[in-house]
Amino acid sequence: MTVTIDPTDKRSVRGLAVLATADRWVKGHRKADGRAFFAIPGSMGRIYFTDTRNCSCPDRRQRDETCKHIRAVRLWAIQEKGTGAGKAPATPTLPSAEVRVIEADAPAPSVLLAPACRCGARIAWDRRLCDACRERDRALLANDF
Repeated sequence: MTVTIDPTDKRSVRGLAVLATADRWVKGHRKADGRAFFAIPGSMGRIYFTDTRNCSCPDRRQRDETCKHIRAVRLWAIQEKGTGAGKAPATPTLPSAEVRVIEADAPAPSVLLAPACRCGARIAWDRRLCDACRERDRALLANDF
C-alpha cells in the first residue's frame, strides 16, 4: 500500500493530524467477517468507524472519496508494519518507500495522471472508485457500521 501525502491536499494534511491522535483510537473487529476497524474520534466530537477502505464519516459517505480518517489508518498500518510495535509511537516514523510526499513546488508524478480505481479499472478524474467498488463499499458501510 502506498499513501501519497500532498501538502496542497487538505485531507492529506488532516490525515497526518488524525494519525497523531492514534493513541486515542479504539480497535475492534466486525462481527460479520472479523475485519478490523478503529473507532476514531472526529474533529466535531463524534466517533467514526474506520478501516483502510471505509469510514462512517459524512465526508466519506457524501463525497465517496478517501477521507482524512482512512488516510490516517493507512498511514498507521504502514507505520505499524515498519515498526512492528503494537501501538503507534507518538512521533510518526513512516518508511519512505511506502509514503510518497509531494512537495508543494514539485510537479505531480506521472502516476497521478492516469487515474485508476483500487481494482485497476480506469475512472474519471473526479472519481476515486469505479461504480462497482463504490456500490460494494456503500453496501459494506450500510450493513456493518
